[in-house]
Amino acid sequence: MNNLTKWVPRLITGTAIIHLTYGLAMPSGFKSLRGIVGDRFVNTVDGHPERESWFWFMWSGVALLALGEHVRWTVRETGRIPVRLGGWLLVLAVPLTVAIPASGGWLVAAVGGLALRAARSAD
Repeated sequence: MNNLTKWVPRLITGTAIIHLTYGLAMPSGFKSLRGIVGDRFVNTVDGHPERESWFWFMWSGVALLALGEHVRWTVRETGRIPVRLGGWLLVLAVPLTVAIPASGGWLVAAVGGLALRAARSAD
């Protein structure tokens, strides 16, 4: 197992932590959370575009966190990064980066490229 293989799951998890931290730190994020909690959670997102955006932003961070954990487990069990992981990260990152250039899509693309490199260097 090469060093890059060990780092890819950490980078995915780090990206998730940055995503979630940013979502909580941005003023509109805190406002959305406060509104959702203040309205007692149930059915408090639909019809509120700012809350909807923030909600999905946060859940995509949770999904990245789960992906990082899954890749960590995969590396521990197999000693490899699946080639498809890098491809899927790029499938997520490229449209995001084209649509919103000032986004974290660049970071996801970089991790996807590193995942492809790690997977291919293991062959």
